[in-house]
Amino acid sequence: MIDKKEILKELDQEFSRSRKELGFKPTFDELEAEFSIKDFVLSSGFVSEKFSRQLCARIVDHYRDWHGYLNNLLMPNPSFFAGQTEAKLFNSTEDRNAIWKLITLAMKFSSVHSIIGLEADKEREKKFIDESYSEWVGKFKPGLLYLLEKVNGGWNKE
Repeated sequence: MIDKKEILKELDQEFSRSRKELGFKPTFDELEAEFSIKDFVLSSGFVSEKFSRQLCARIVDHYRDWHGYLNNLLMPNPSFFAGQTEAKLFNSTEDRNAIWKLITLAMKFSSVHSIIGLEADKEREKKFIDESYSEWVGKFKPGLLYLLEKVNGGWNKE
């Protein structure tokens, strides 16, 4: 049986070690608030020996999950009626450009994450953590909130 307290203690230690080794800026609490690091590690059942890669994987998964939703707003699946309904809310060039900018950010982080995995470049890993966090709080999350408020408003009118 997995001991939750032990995993969380190990998570705290590995996060501190990784932050010291790489020198990234966001604190654990900042990353936890945006990317639910504890839940990810607990659902995995372990803290990786290469924790910084586990952390990056969680962050990129978050972006990739939203990428799928955003892509559906621009190119809805014809067999998914809810997606078609939501996509109709974003017919203006301004809205479609805003969605595309978010997709571009998600793909930027997705592709660099793959490169880091192949190259094992610690400096790039630090930059990934710093930028993915700052772009999330500064652009991506506010952009999502705008879109989701519009989607919710559309569903409230149905």
